[in-house]
Amino acid sequence: MNSGFDAKRFFDAIKTALLSKRSREVLVFLFFVLISAGFWLMLTLNETYDVELDYPLQLVNVDKDAVVTSDLPEQIHVTLRDKGASLVRYAINRHRPSVDIDFAQHDAGNTYGRISIAHSEVLKQLQQHIAPSTRITAIRPDTIEYYYTRGVKKRVPVIFRGHIEVDPLYYLAGIHCEPDSVTVWGEKHFLDSLTAVSTMVTNMSGLKENTTRTLQLMTFRGAKVEPAEVNVTAEVDIYTQKSVKVPIVGTNFPAGLSLITFPSKATVTFRVGARDFRRYTEEDFVLTTTYEELLSLPDSVLHLELRSVPEGISQIRIEPRSVQFLIEQTDNEE
Repeated sequence: MNSGFDAKRFFDAIKTALLSKRSREVLVFLFFVLISAGFWLMLTLNETYDVELDYPLQLVNVDKDAVVTSDLPEQIHVTLRDKGASLVRYAINRHRPSVDIDFAQHDAGNTYGRISIAHSEVLKQLQQHIAPSTRITAIRPDTIEYYYTRGVKKRVPVIFRGHIEVDPLYYLAGIHCEPDSVTVWGEKHFLDSLTAVSTMVTNMSGLKENTTRTLQLMTFRGAKVEPAEVNVTAEVDIYTQKSVKVPIVGTNFPAGLSLITFPSKATVTFRVGARDFRRYTEEDFVLTTTYEELLSLPDSVLHLELRSVPEGISQIRIEPRSVQFLIEQTDNEE
C-alpha cells in the first residue's frame, strides 16, 4: 500500500476542477467583478471630495531670554478639497510637514508681548506642501496666538481650593501643598496684583488616612505657571479622649482670705487627635473664679467654667460641673 503523496494525482484533480463548467463560470464571474471594481474605483477617485487632516504646529527660533507664557496648539486641522486620487496620497502620508511659527520674525524686543499669527502666514506655508490642484477650504483654529515675557516673574504661594470631608471618627489635621509656592511669568501689572495661585476645585470625602492628590493649578491667559501641578496632601488623624486634673483657683481675694473648694480639682475630659495626645496637660486649662463673683452667688455652690480653651480640642466636659466652696479666713504674719 502506497501512503506517500502522489503529486501527479493531486495536480490532475486541481486541473479537472478548474476545467469543469462550474469552475469556468465562477472564474468568469470573478473576472467581471474585478473589472467592475476597477471602473468603480476610477470613477470614485475622479470625484471631488473634502478631507480634514492634522498638521503639526511648532514655534521655532525662540530667544533664550524669552519665556512663552501660553502654548500654541500642537496641531492645526486643515480641510483640503481635491479629486479623490490626490486626497488619498495626503491621507496615507503619516509624516506631514510641520507649520513653523518663527518667533524671531514677530519679536519686537518688548518685555512683554502678545503675538497673533495672520491666517495668510499659515496658508502660505501649507500651500508649499500641497499640489496646485488642491484647495484649502478651512483651517482650525482660525486664530493662532501666543504670549511671551522677558524676565518678568513672581513667586507666589499655592492654596488649595475645594472641600475635604473625613470619616466621623477622624478629623482633618492639615492640608499641605508640595511645592508650596510656584513661579508665575507674565505681564508686570498682572503679577503686581497676583497674591496666590489656587488649585483647580477638588472635593475629597470619606477620608480615613493621609491622602495625596496631584492637582492642576489655575491657568491665566497670557501667563505661565511653573510647575503647572502640585501634590496636595490631606493629613488625617483619629480622635482620642484624654482627661486631666485641673485645680480650682480663686483670684482678686483680699488679704487674709482664700478659697477652698470641695473637691479642690476638677476633671477636664476632651477630644483630641492622637498625634497631639501628649501635647496638652492640666497647665493648658484654667478653672478660676474671682472674689466678686463668689459674693454674688446666692449659695455656696460654684458652677465651673473654663476661662481658656486651647486650640485643637473639642467636646470638653468638666466633672463635677459644680463644687461646694468656702471663703476661709487666714492668719497674716507680720
